[in-house]
Amino acid sequence: MKFKIVFILLLAFIKGYSQEKVTIDDLYFENYIAYHKLDNKKFTGTLQDKKKKNHIKWEEIYENGNRTKMLRYFNIYDRQVICDEFIFDPETKQKIKQIGYSSNGLQYWETEFDENQKKKSFSFYKNNILYTYEEFRNNKKHGKWFCINKNGIKCETEYDNGKKINSQTSL
Repeated sequence: MKFKIVFILLLAFIKGYSQEKVTIDDLYFENYIAYHKLDNKKFTGTLQDKKKKNHIKWEEIYENGNRTKMLRYFNIYDRQVICDEFIFDPETKQKIKQIGYSSNGLQYWETEFDENQKKKSFSFYKNNILYTYEEFRNNKKHGKWFCINKNGIKCETEYDNGKKINSQTSL
């Protein structure tokens, strides 16, 4: 008897904390907040758009009505791989980061955005090794820039408001 009660409580707990997966037809939006049409409550879960064979084209993750993440997928034969990942600030609704992935699932590049939706930094990866890192302010080169060139030589440059102020190369 105790086992049945524990099992029922466990199922209720899992169901309460599992994220619901819905389609766009299940939601409505007011002021960029997602609501579930069934109960008019702020939506927490995953909104998915699928194509033939149930391959997911993209999905958005919501918490308390606010979009926090969007994923776009590669559909390669019978497997799905994340192509792009977008991270959003739930309060401002703005994109704060975008991550690109290669078809083998490794992170390929990453861009961070400032409060004005301008590029703040950019990173490029090859086989999970950072090859390029760039910082920006007001769409101008600003801060540290780093790269590894095709000969494996590390280069570092520092910029101030678009103007190069320091550069060095090391083996």
